[in-house]
Parts: sequence; C-alpha cells; structure tokens
Amino acid sequence: MNTPALRHLMGAYFHQDFFVSYGGVWETLEQFTRDAPEEAELLPREIGLVLATHGTEAEVEAFLNELGCEYLAQPDDGGYRGWLTEIARRVRAAAGQP
Repeated sequence: MNTPALRHLMGAYFHQDFFVSYGGVWETLEQFTRDAPEEAELLPREIGLVLATHGTEAEVEAFLNELGCEYLAQPDDGGYRGWLTEIARRVRAAAGQP
C-alpha cells in the first residue's frame, strides 16, 4: 500500500521516544505538520485508504506496526481506527478543509 506520508509520520515521529521528543500525541502530529506540510496534506487521503482496506482493528494495528508506529492506541482514542480518524480530522482542520 502506497502511504508515504503515513509511513513517515509513524516511523519517524511516533517512535518509541515520541513522548519525550515531542511532549505528547497531538504535539507529535503538530511537529510533523510543521516539518512536512506537503506530506501532512496527504494524510487524510492515505488514512481513508488504510481504513477502507483494513477492515478490523487488528489489521489496522498490524499495518501501523509495519510502518514503525510505537504508539499504543487507547480505548479513549477509539482504538487505532479512531486515532487515525482523529489525525485526519485535525490535519484537515489545520489546513482549513472540511
């Protein structure tokens, strides 16, 4: 699956020390959007593709793990599907997209 922006976000930002490096989940996303705004614009589409092609929570988790993601989605996040949906929403909102 071709998701270069999501791969970059998960592998380079949501690494095992992301909380120490960036201060939290949303701070990590904000840093990514500052560092790679062109890639950030691709995230909502790429996330939509992942959610459409990975039907279960376990499949989404396995895919993110393959990308190098070290974040453990919490129940309050709505699992990995909810977390990715929120990432897409925040990126769209920051770009002024509906």
